[in-house]
Amino acid sequence: MARLFIQADGGSAVPRELNWGLTRVGRGSDNDIVISHPSISYHHCEFELGLDFLILRDCDSTNGTFVGDQKIKEVRLEPGQTLRFGQVPVTFEWSKDQVNVPEVEVKRAPESADLGDGMMSCRLHVTVPSAWHCQKCEQFLCTGCTRDVHLVGRPSRKTCPLCGAPVERTAWADGKDRKQSIWGRVKRALSRTMRVR
Repeated sequence: MARLFIQADGGSAVPRELNWGLTRVGRGSDNDIVISHPSISYHHCEFELGLDFLILRDCDSTNGTFVGDQKIKEVRLEPGQTLRFGQVPVTFEWSKDQVNVPEVEVKRAPESADLGDGMMSCRLHVTVPSAWHCQKCEQFLCTGCTRDVHLVGRPSRKTCPLCGAPVERTAWADGKDRKQSIWGRVKRALSRTMRVR
């Protein structure tokens, strides 16, 4: 973290944060830090802030950029140095303390569980036996987790919601009754009605 304290026209010092990377300073409104003072050029200077360095560059200003009393073109700054942009005195705070990034635990994607007898659960519903298996991404899925693709003039097919590849029935689901279509249920109901008469 780095901050400038700009003291223009004898007023109180105004703190301004420096950006990571480049921070441009000048009188023009397109600068990151705008200093409205006649001794400041439109584009006066720029700071480059990295993890372990802070560089100050003069941008060919009319009245110069100074570190201590020395006019500079480019300098690597150290904590405690005094600056001046034209006639405007500036102090800066910069800490070289190491930044501690907290360790973030990445949440694991859900996985299928072994339900015994070689049967695997759906990857999202660990208590539901899977009925479908994707050969491409190796995921086990229940019927509710697959996608139905209906193309005009072709039979519908089930696909994997993760990779879009076609899925195959699992060995343990092949022996079970498949969900019957609406037309199949209507035919079955009609045949029962006919038998009753």
